[in-house]
Amino acid sequence: MFKFATFAIMPFLFIFPTFAVGEDAHSLASIKGDVGIELKAFDHAMAGSVRDFVIWGSVDERTNTSELIMRRDGQDVRSVFAPREKSFGGVVMHKTSKGVKATNIRFIGLDRRKNEYSFFVNGDQMIATVVGEDFKNNHFIKPTYTISGKNMNDIAFKFDGEACYKYSLHIITMMIAATMH
Repeated sequence: MFKFATFAIMPFLFIFPTFAVGEDAHSLASIKGDVGIELKAFDHAMAGSVRDFVIWGSVDERTNTSELIMRRDGQDVRSVFAPREKSFGGVVMHKTSKGVKATNIRFIGLDRRKNEYSFFVNGDQMIATVVGEDFKNNHFIKPTYTISGKNMNDIAFKFDGEACYKYSLHIITMMIAATMH
């Protein structure tokens, strides 16, 4: 029934359950927050707007990857976030009038005691904190995510559904990518 994907990133060890397609499905929910975050989420996929552009993001449970598609500057910007070299992340790139904008996002650790996810984004550390209204069956219930970093204003958004640690990682990664572009 369950398989487990293991990521060892010093000094943390991550064991994420992976599910067959159709398992652990979630109901239609909203994600709303700072910088114009207005999304709908269903079954590990989300779509809507961030600032002044539209996004679509989805998680592939079989491969532990997520894909983010943004419509920016007249182009579809596609990014895949995946496990690689004992890490998780990816690069977002798109052309602007000033050249190519690139954002490298790498997940570096999770402190479950504090519910804090740590990332390197273009070499700078970012922290994403998760606070749920409750925690049941290994899921945050109606979590609020706050992302903070040295070179940015804090960004907060609320998901009125349920998210486990792994799904939260994918949501946070895609939201960092979308809000940085």
